[in-house]
Amino acid sequence: MDFLLVFILALLTFISRIFNLLKVPIFTDEAIYIRWAQIGLADPAHRYISLTDGKQPLFTWLMYPFLMIFNDPLYAGRFVSVASAVLAVIGIYLVSKTLFNRTTAVLAGLLYLICPFVVVYDRLALMDSLLAAFAVWSLYLEILLIKYLRLDVALILGLTIGFGLLTKSSALFYILLLPASWLIFDRKGKSKLSVIIKWLGFSFLSILIAQIMYNSLRLSPYFYIIEQKNYSFIMPVSAFLSQPFKYFLPNLYGLTSFLVEYLTIPVIVLIIISLVFAVIGKKRRIFFLFLWFIFPFLTLAAFGIVLFPRFILFMTLPLLIIAANLLADLYYFLRVRFKSLYLILGLILIYPFYVSWMLIFNPVRAAIPKIDRNQLFDDWPSGYGVREVIDYLDNQARNKTIVIGTEGTFGLNPAVYEIYLKQNKNIIIKGYWPVGEVPRELLDYARNYPTYLVFKEKQVIPSDWPLKLIAKYRRGLGNTYLYFYQVVPENGSI
Repeated sequence: MDFLLVFILALLTFISRIFNLLKVPIFTDEAIYIRWAQIGLADPAHRYISLTDGKQPLFTWLMYPFLMIFNDPLYAGRFVSVASAVLAVIGIYLVSKTLFNRTTAVLAGLLYLICPFVVVYDRLALMDSLLAAFAVWSLYLEILLIKYLRLDVALILGLTIGFGLLTKSSALFYILLLPASWLIFDRKGKSKLSVIIKWLGFSFLSILIAQIMYNSLRLSPYFYIIEQKNYSFIMPVSAFLSQPFKYFLPNLYGLTSFLVEYLTIPVIVLIIISLVFAVIGKKRRIFFLFLWFIFPFLTLAAFGIVLFPRFILFMTLPLLIIAANLLADLYYFLRVRFKSLYLILGLILIYPFYVSWMLIFNPVRAAIPKIDRNQLFDDWPSGYGVREVIDYLDNQARNKTIVIGTEGTFGLNPAVYEIYLKQNKNIIIKGYWPVGEVPRELLDYARNYPTYLVFKEKQVIPSDWPLKLIAKYRRGLGNTYLYFYQVVPENGSI
């Protein structure tokens, strides 16, 4: 029975994530990661290229086989997140079944299936869905470790945390939360001292394995950049101690608003009610799951400098299990009146289902936090128009050399054009930043070749610049555009 239920949940998750996978245009971070993966796949000497920007490499490594399978690099990159979603929903089922019962496990899987937060990121070529999958499996294995105290569990846990650390530095929380599993330790008939000693030994082994895996990144001379990059997003401890509440309250407000918007009000209400009942009934397993959320959540609020919703994705998955447990209790309470039961469940889940439906079929109109809306749809990080520009350039370069200049030297420009056009030897790609005038190099190229310039941020282009507008593309529902020009040579003829 469990195998069949897991298979159905995994299949539904896969279908919901893979359908219309390219509906959202590529955005800047995706372009960076996919380009790194292409470079690393082409040249093993560059397998650690992501470390040059302080990013761990596992996500780009996992793209390699899919880049060889799928023709579209964006599809290949996003497929890693789709596979991560399947892994995560299986883990959520196992955690829920181990801590509670099969009904909670099924409902937790269904909540994952329709949760807008995970639907967004399970369909993007970002590392956060992969990080969340490792979080769920680390949680599950830490439960098994305290329950069975087995060597094989400790070994697999170490590998899982290690893979998390090779994905993103936030996986350090998987280690810090190891002691939380004592909240679910069954003390009956066991010598606590012997359990503590065994648990400490196995935990040390898991941490050792994870750290060995992480420190393998020292093979790259760019390893030190990880720490530097982290401090562009979080405060160092010394800065925190000097001003401990500088960012806390504004961050707490911002992170909470992300949480409410993405999990939706009905699910938030379920979580709050479940926590109230847990306090009344002293349900340590609910406290354990909540600790997996609240500890990293408050830590990020205290230390965060730059925040995006995706930073809290991995820590929100235990909240879905907490909500599912209340739904399971509601099911047992109302199951004698099936019509009432399914009506109530439907009313609770209809809104998150609707938002997720929109994310799959009409994402530009889906209700998501403004910061993500700007990144994915309405502002310069979004890739609206790049497909059309790429198709135009590819067609122009079939039998002649052309030059494409981009506003930007890192990010969406020029990475997205390198992803799709770099293999065409007739296309020369140049990046510039800032663009205060038409670059002299492009004017020189324009004497001999058709030469183009794409603007991603600049919205007011002086009319006296030697440019001819080919097209402009509106981004989402916003008021910004991608501008595509041909450079007019100095003799005035094209």
